[in-house]
Amino acid sequence: GRIDQPTYERQRDKLREELTLAEMALSDARLAELDIEGVLGFAEHVLTNAGRLWTEVPLDQKQRLQQALFPMGLDFDGAGFGTPVTCLAFTQLQLSQAGDSSLASPTGFEPVSPP
Repeated sequence: GRIDQPTYERQRDKLREELTLAEMALSDARLAELDIEGVLGFAEHVLTNAGRLWTEVPLDQKQRLQQALFPMGLDFDGAGFGTPVTCLAFTQLQLSQAGDSSLASPTGFEPVSPP
C-alpha cells in the first residue's frame, strides 16, 4: 500500500485547491452576512424613525422615503388621503402581530377596578 510520488502530489494539490476554494466561499459568505446585517439594521432604523427622517432629509430623499414606504404612491382627493398600499415590511409586521390575537388587550387609560 504505498502510492507513488506523482500521485501523492496530484492528490495533495487537488486537496489544497479545494481547501482554498472552500476558504474563499466561507469568506464570501461572511461578507454577505455582514452586508445583510447592515441592510437590516438600516431598514430597521428607517422604519422606526420615518417621521424624524422625513423632517430632516432634503426633498430628493423625502421622495425616496415616500417611494419606499408607499410603493404605489399616495392618493389625495383634495380633502384627504386614500388608503395607501404600504411596503412589504408593514405587511409582514401586521401579519406577525396578528398572531398575538389570543392575548388579552393591555389596560388602557381607564382606572383599573380593585378586586
